[in-house]
Amino acid sequence: MTLDDPDLVRVQYATEAGLAARQAVYATFEGVDALETAFAAVEEARPRRVLEVGGGKGELGERLVRELGVELLEIDQSERMVELMRGRGLDALVADVQALPCADGEFDCAVAAWMLYHVPELDRALAELARVLRPGGRLVAVTNGAEHMRGLWQLIGAEPPEGAHVFRRENGAELLARHFEHVELRDAAGTVEFDREAAASYLTSGLFEGLTVTLPEDGWPRRVRTQSAVFVAEAPPA
Repeated sequence: MTLDDPDLVRVQYATEAGLAARQAVYATFEGVDALETAFAAVEEARPRRVLEVGGGKGELGERLVRELGVELLEIDQSERMVELMRGRGLDALVADVQALPCADGEFDCAVAAWMLYHVPELDRALAELARVLRPGGRLVAVTNGAEHMRGLWQLIGAEPPEGAHVFRRENGAELLARHFEHVELRDAAGTVEFDREAAASYLTSGLFEGLTVTLPEDGWPRRVRTQSAVFVAEAPPA
């Protein structure tokens, strides 16, 4: 099971059910919010045109348009996610971040939130994101770290899933530096609370479907550490 398996990603994002189950646990989040950190990083750039890749159900994109007044293009490989984003009134296309249907230098800012670890040819995707940004434009990329939800996975004697070329907190700066300048890491960590039912739902939903999960009967609810990272990277100057 790897996060950058194209077949797995295609099947699991054909509907929003798995994504919704994983997002639901953040209702109990306490700490530094990665989404708020990412939003602030976009706002700092004062962009006019923004590209979001892998925007899921479109919550962040809708907020960027509503609060910042940006001209936004959403791109996702999932037809269902594009349908949901269009339902929010967003301009959305079915396309691949590894081959963006956009002109060179078309955007002031690009956002890739919790999606680059799904990309099998990561260097190709990062090169594409750099290409479509204007000189000095900004990429805001959100991912998780090695300790993210580790406490939950340890309850079933497993390690969090990875990918062959996984983009994560520990290697994100190095990977981005191949295509961008002035890469900055902004940490966003905290905790979430699970009851036993929510823990089972999280571990067996979406990308993790098919696991055999035997959880302890006692000790609930439990607070589990989250570890996310927001990378802010600048495209090379002209």
